[in-house]
Amino acid sequence: MISFSSAMRNAVLRDGRKMLRKIGHSTTTNVKRSLSTHLSSDPTDRLIVIGSGVAGCASALITAEKHKMPVTLLCAGSLPTDCNSFWAQGGIIYRNYDPAANDSAASLVADVQRAGAGLCDDGAVWKLALDGPDRVRQLLLDDTEGKYANVPFDRTPSGDLSCCLEASHAAPRIIHFADHTGKAITEHITAAALNHPLITVVTDTIVTDLITAKTEDNTIVCLGTNTLHKNTGQRQSLISTRGTVLASGGLGGIYEHSTNPSGFNALGSSTALATRADAHTSDLEYVQFHPTALQIPGESCFLLTEALRGEGAILRDGSGRAFAKDFHPDGELAPRDIVARGVFNENQKVDDGNNVFLDITHRDAQWLKGRFPSIDNHLQQRGMDITKDQLPITPAAHYTCGGVTTDLEGCTNIVGLFSAGEAARTGLHGGNRLASTSLLEGLVYGGAVGDYVGRPEQGGLVHQLLRERLNTSQEAADQINQWKGKYSPKNTTESASCKQGASELLTKLKRIMWDHVGVVRTPIGLTYAVDKIAEIKDEAIELFEKNASSETVGIRDAAYAGEAVAKAALANRVSAGAHCIVLEGPEDKVQSNEANDDSEEIGGYLRLR
Repeated sequence: MISFSSAMRNAVLRDGRKMLRKIGHSTTTNVKRSLSTHLSSDPTDRLIVIGSGVAGCASALITAEKHKMPVTLLCAGSLPTDCNSFWAQGGIIYRNYDPAANDSAASLVADVQRAGAGLCDDGAVWKLALDGPDRVRQLLLDDTEGKYANVPFDRTPSGDLSCCLEASHAAPRIIHFADHTGKAITEHITAAALNHPLITVVTDTIVTDLITAKTEDNTIVCLGTNTLHKNTGQRQSLISTRGTVLASGGLGGIYEHSTNPSGFNALGSSTALATRADAHTSDLEYVQFHPTALQIPGESCFLLTEALRGEGAILRDGSGRAFAKDFHPDGELAPRDIVARGVFNENQKVDDGNNVFLDITHRDAQWLKGRFPSIDNHLQQRGMDITKDQLPITPAAHYTCGGVTTDLEGCTNIVGLFSAGEAARTGLHGGNRLASTSLLEGLVYGGAVGDYVGRPEQGGLVHQLLRERLNTSQEAADQINQWKGKYSPKNTTESASCKQGASELLTKLKRIMWDHVGVVRTPIGLTYAVDKIAEIKDEAIELFEKNASSETVGIRDAAYAGEAVAKAALANRVSAGAHCIVLEGPEDKVQSNEANDDSEEIGGYLRLR
């Protein structure tokens, strides 16, 4: 029988030394130095952050730079920039300080609440609006010799930050870097994390499960993670007495049509990890579908940013008619959920092909190419021209409004487990996310986690409890021993078979999610989805037990996340925001009418106020 307090600490030391990995020539020395410093004292005295996007980096940088605590940042990609934050196009909310813009915290709060279908948590919205500008300046506009990022956002001829308008915003308050703002932000903020002496970045590492234990009063605590190196298959257990942060993004990738890039990201890992550890999740039925994703047969969807409609792009049907005002007075600038259903409804009018197009050909050609260079380049590679062609579009799964339930400082119901960014449900988005809030949410709530961990009266108490459980918990030791002793296939044929099975299951899951848990849902369809996804989950668990690989971990996580979304959607018979459920039987309709009378039909579209 292993003793957790002695042998386990020795194992942690061994695993820590093995984590020295080369992350680019220029950063190797720094990573080694930071890890060496960490191991010189207590290797468990650190914060573990899962995810290298904006939320994860914000948590890591605030913890390390402001509170001088070591951080181990885990990312599944080969580079820290391999995260969903990288792909954000439009921009990030700031504050337009030009009096003519009439912008304010109160104005932003009103916009977020309106987009969220009246389901937002007021405290979460006000925190974003009040803390947002300072977090942007601190983490992204650091022009000193500090340890944060200085992103070269677009500026006006006078040198001021260029602020643009996006759908459902009352003021032009979005700062940007052309049409690849996420790329610019991610490159700079991950560089800041890589260069920080107290932050150890570990790439190619997938978290398979959280390590938990219970106190005498049955309170669950999180003591770290079990991990898998996606290339070598090496298994490790990383222990933390400062806490673990779930910041690995959302679950849009479990849908057949998604704006999220393919691969391990966006398969719902944070939701799945939380569910298996008995952490609470909520609002998972509110999956936002972006209204305008480029649809080319045989290709994955490509996001056509909200900023296009903010700059005047028009939605047209197959005959060329502009139809957006049919479903909302604000037309193309209505909230995303309403526009997505409008596009979905128009596309359902034809059996084959596409019936909805995005048209911005009326704008100046030179200006368009300068404002949207990434989109222009993507289209040119496919023989299309943003200045001349109407672009075929479809709604596509884009963002998870719900997630791991947290308070305003990122705390979950499990002591020592935090969450931030798209992985978390703070109540900010309610039923639908306002355009360009995601990057700001990552900064504000990721930073809040870092501050909580660093404060002696908050994180200090968590640290004390985790240290106590680390020294006494046989339960956690058993989880680590079980993970390290898990069976691995002896031959490549068995391994390849498991990976092929995982790929086939993921394709099946994505189709079920799109067909039955998509833009418009029904109780019958959701019931079918719940049953079928449960079967997929059982098969996925079996594959994972046979062969732990990035593919089998991915389908297991995707199945857990998909089941959670389908169950949440089936349990909620009230259409609001991104959750649109068409009721079939009299009993369903009675239940819905008793709970909600805030919907109406406009031009054949379901509109939710």
